[in-house]
Amino acid sequence: MQAVTASSPAVQARQVRPLLLASEADWSSLPDRRKADPDLDRFTAALLARARSDIALAPLEHKLEDGRLLGVSREFIRRSLQWAFAYRVTKERGFLDRARQEMLAVAAFSDWHPDTYLDLAEMTTGMAISYNWLLNDLPADDRATLRAAIVNKGIAQARNGHITFRSTNNWNQVCIGSMVLGALAVQEDEPALAADLLAAARQGVFIGLRAYRPDGVYPEGPAYWSYGTSYTVLLAAALRGNKSGDKDGDKDSDWGLLDAPGFKRSAEFYAHAIGPSGKYFDFADSIEGQELPCAIVYLARELDQPALLTAKRQMIRNRQGLSDRFAPLSVLWWPTKTGGTVAPTSFSGQGAQPLAIWRSSWSDPNAWWFAIKAGGAAHSHAHMDAGSFVLDVDGLRWAKDLGMQDYSSLETRGIDLWNMKPDSSRWQVFRLSAEAHNTLTLYGQPHSVRGMATLRMVDEREALIDLTAALLPGQVTQATRRARFLGDAVQLDDELLGARPDSTVRWAMATEAEVRLEGTTAFLTQKGKRLIVQFEGSGIQLDVLDISTPRQDFDHPNPNVRQLVVSGKPGADGSWKLGARFSRG
Repeated sequence: MQAVTASSPAVQARQVRPLLLASEADWSSLPDRRKADPDLDRFTAALLARARSDIALAPLEHKLEDGRLLGVSREFIRRSLQWAFAYRVTKERGFLDRARQEMLAVAAFSDWHPDTYLDLAEMTTGMAISYNWLLNDLPADDRATLRAAIVNKGIAQARNGHITFRSTNNWNQVCIGSMVLGALAVQEDEPALAADLLAAARQGVFIGLRAYRPDGVYPEGPAYWSYGTSYTVLLAAALRGNKSGDKDGDKDSDWGLLDAPGFKRSAEFYAHAIGPSGKYFDFADSIEGQELPCAIVYLARELDQPALLTAKRQMIRNRQGLSDRFAPLSVLWWPTKTGGTVAPTSFSGQGAQPLAIWRSSWSDPNAWWFAIKAGGAAHSHAHMDAGSFVLDVDGLRWAKDLGMQDYSSLETRGIDLWNMKPDSSRWQVFRLSAEAHNTLTLYGQPHSVRGMATLRMVDEREALIDLTAALLPGQVTQATRRARFLGDAVQLDDELLGARPDSTVRWAMATEAEVRLEGTTAFLTQKGKRLIVQFEGSGIQLDVLDISTPRQDFDHPNPNVRQLVVSGKPGADGSWKLGARFSRG
């Protein structure tokens, strides 16, 4: 394919083209929607203020960090979208000039780092959206330069698809969504290229959406739900607004993306995965602190469930969420309706990482909230966390997951992070190990890399997890963990059969609370609140271990975190039982 040049005839004319992602009505109704919704007004004003203060930033440069351009790509999205948004809202020339400067600087990069296609994909996203939003306010030569960059540095490399289009993890969603955005931005000038790319994208897109089957539990955790789902929502929104991209002639078609099994219900999974503390159930490679992804905003409007944004409204009141690179889209997609509650107060789902989540109330900031998962290590971004749980009470996180460790800190130390085999150095990382999670281990050994625990709902407030397959072969003949949510308490019962009498069973829970032990009872205190954990079992010993200090030089510290540990030995018949009851002090 010939390179696009500024002299291409098609780029000389100014044309009115469909806006990507947000309709003219989304833009024109914003002033009235701001007046009607103080949270939306607050968020918009804060975003415009940051756009103004960021004008003084130096333009981005092509600098790799740990072999990646991804940080630059993501910052480019944040900057270019906020300035393009601010210009369209205020018509202040300074925002247009600054967006133009940033876009031309990135267009002049030698490349967008195709060696790591995610870097290239996200850069294409930022360029495609900003180019489209500002198209008719840019000089013809600039439009040609930017369009040439989208084609030559971005979408031309995926004309007939790309290896990432066949990926089963979030790369599928991100790369397909990005390439389609690029194609739609230039399709009137490059119709053949756009048609080829759209066909390839449509063929591969549902591979990535298998992750949501059957019940919407995203196996990479809620933080990666934000990432992957946002790009699928971008894709759906772009296709719906496209006037000529559907080969079947349905101008409003989103290829059926939102109707993929489990996809819409995943919005409920995401909302339930945020505890009253404001923190995620951060299993797999998630972080604890929640984000404000545009995906949950779009789906709250799509599903007519504004209550899905309850936690996000609190973030806005706390002046959080402005760093999300798609924040302007959250403003444009913000639903007009307010109020309501997410119902019911429990969520359970099957899939690669089955889980159950309960809460005593959506409106009480001191509510009980308990989440527990099955699954295990045999999936993308997974940890050895089968059976692990987290607990919020009185607005505080009592049982916590340490979450992910940033990848560059491990890769630069020689950790083979993406090798999921049993002998991989990945499993030497403390935060990824079974020892670090709130689960059971035997003999001081890891969990099985390939074995996956199952979860069955006994009733609405009781889940039974079969941990047998998640433990190493031969350790037990059966291992179960039963969780019962009692509204104002939680009961957790573990039972092993067929264990060697000389083995040691270890029960663990990570916490930032201070822990005082009295016999078989642990008293936890933090910020003036108290939680009691009462244990029942034969021959058990309670200990508190400081896990704040790194175990090995590649491990990150875990500031102010300790483990409440219960250990014991099976009986002569190989059986072992432990009950743990969590209640207020």
